[in-house]
Amino acid sequence: MMSMENQNASEKNVFNWIEEKLMPKSCTSEEFIYNEMESQSEYSLPIIYQPFDASKISHWKDRGQLYDFLYSTDGEGKILLDFGPGDGWPSLIVAPYVKKVIGIDSSVKRIEVCTENAKRMGITNAEFIKYTVGTKLPFDDNTFDGIMAASSIEQTPDPKKTVEELYRVLKPKGRLRIYYEALSGYRNGQEQDIWISEIKDNLCKIILYNRNIEKEYAVQYALTIAMSKKEVVKQLSAEGEVSFNQITVPYLEGIKHKIINSQVCKTIHPSGRTFVSWLKDIGFGKIIPTYNGGIAAAKLFDQYSDKDRPKDLASIDGIIKKVVSVAVQFEAPTYIDPFITAIK
Repeated sequence: MMSMENQNASEKNVFNWIEEKLMPKSCTSEEFIYNEMESQSEYSLPIIYQPFDASKISHWKDRGQLYDFLYSTDGEGKILLDFGPGDGWPSLIVAPYVKKVIGIDSSVKRIEVCTENAKRMGITNAEFIKYTVGTKLPFDDNTFDGIMAASSIEQTPDPKKTVEELYRVLKPKGRLRIYYEALSGYRNGQEQDIWISEIKDNLCKIILYNRNIEKEYAVQYALTIAMSKKEVVKQLSAEGEVSFNQITVPYLEGIKHKIINSQVCKTIHPSGRTFVSWLKDIGFGKIIPTYNGGIAAAKLFDQYSDKDRPKDLASIDGIIKKVVSVAVQFEAPTYIDPFITAIK
């Protein structure tokens, strides 16, 4: 078994090798990965890509997150902004309940995907707009009744300035609901991690993460490889599961001739405490860290046996709504990095 000292040395050697041998280009999140993904969710989203399946806990969770956004923003019948909509989530599942929803993203590909999904679903009250990340949002002050930001603020170069812009375009008494990826969940050996993304046939990306939990940032390296994801996984693990420790300098040396591009992206990942501090500094009048509707809906799913669980969406919505309406008001301690509602 590799000692901690040797493991740390190995991690350092891998990242040093990438820096020294490949000289990766520094880039933003959309250049790093989002412009290349046909589906940010791997086509897994219920309603958007799949029919709702009452037997899947993930579909119940997604439904809970829909009502979380709707209730925490007080958005029914109003105009909402979706900051960083991905494949059109949550814009397209919220759209039937609101007057209008506008999704904004810095990735051309994400805007194209969202627009195509809206058209395919027959949704006419959702619009998707591109902007340049780090610049002023293309909206007047006090434009939106509510704002949804799902794992998107931390993907911008300066998250605090991003929140300042969201504050500017939010109406007085308007509500901002933030889902975010803090780094506390990556302790105990997950600080360094790997993800392999399929770009297309015979082309994939190996993404290596180096997370600094205490300083709340992550450095990500992307190596575009002229090989299929299946081939890379097979090389690294006969059992089909890949871990960071399988990426070694000798392995990288062996595939160097197939590395056609290398990139590096640094992202800042505020903790719950940091977000609350920022929101106060920016001027939000009330900040409410809460439990989230997705988890509440998943817990509800577990209360039923397969036989007794409701099967139709109308019945499921009826019970999920009640639980979620409580969850989004139930304050949670900031040390668990909960979702946050901020009221202007």
